[in-house]
Amino acid sequence: MPRHQDPDNMPTIEQKRDPLFPIYLPLQIFDDEEYDCRTPEEWLLLGLEPGSQDRKPVPGKALLPTDDQLGHEDPKSHKLTYKWVSVGVLDYDKETKLYLVHKTNERGMVRDEEGRPILNGGVTPEGRAPLMPRQYWVPRVRLLFLAEDPQVFAQRVVSANTLRKKTQALLRYNLYVDCMPVDRLRSIDEKSLGRMKQLAMSTSHLRKEIRVLNCLQCLEKEVSLDYERTMNKIIFDGVITSKPQTFSYVTLPEKEEEKVPEIGMGSGEERWALTIHLMSNGHLLFLSRS
Repeated sequence: MPRHQDPDNMPTIEQKRDPLFPIYLPLQIFDDEEYDCRTPEEWLLLGLEPGSQDRKPVPGKALLPTDDQLGHEDPKSHKLTYKWVSVGVLDYDKETKLYLVHKTNERGMVRDEEGRPILNGGVTPEGRAPLMPRQYWVPRVRLLFLAEDPQVFAQRVVSANTLRKKTQALLRYNLYVDCMPVDRLRSIDEKSLGRMKQLAMSTSHLRKEIRVLNCLQCLEKEVSLDYERTMNKIIFDGVITSKPQTFSYVTLPEKEEEKVPEIGMGSGEERWALTIHLMSNGHLLFLSRS
């Protein structure tokens, strides 16, 4: 569970804690809904018995805080302990994609504060009552229905957690590269940049547009910055690869296998020129509409 960061007690690289860096991305944004065997509406319909119009809570287990008071006040507190507890699923919110769950009592039953059963998701003719201390809105990745395969659900959680770790590692990697200085780096060759501009401005229509020339100056800076970042990336990857034990906390992105195109795409300068050309046209289209 994501927690508040304590600036006075941040782990150091030498301590080699796992995880070394705080978890700050919620797990539900990496959840793969393809693991689900039912829709939310179908899950809730399991609480309907034949011949009855009252929908009962659907049994399940949810990852919830053990302290209900602190769990509602500060769910990211370091003092909180989360455990998988038995719950009854009451309702589902389509906008937030969260399920309303209620902790069961000692007898494994879902009851309100007065000991009455909770039916139809707790909604009465007067509307929905305020959230009770034992009720929580939770994402699907923190809710296991007893009617589903627990092994499939475990794979779902592991898959989401693996994707979250990979995403956070890539975010840190790009941050490292972006923070590297570009001073004293070899800049892009002026002749190559000139050929790119010449190829990009090869049409007579673009050569006559003053706004294109202004846009081209911005694109030149962007191309130069991208070139310098690529040089820094090559240097950074080389250092990390040469000392994997020293920089064990850095995860390099996986190299994608380049596919050879069936039709030639021209030189690198021609591809850059095409990019500048398309971006210039898009900029003109935006200006013409504004």
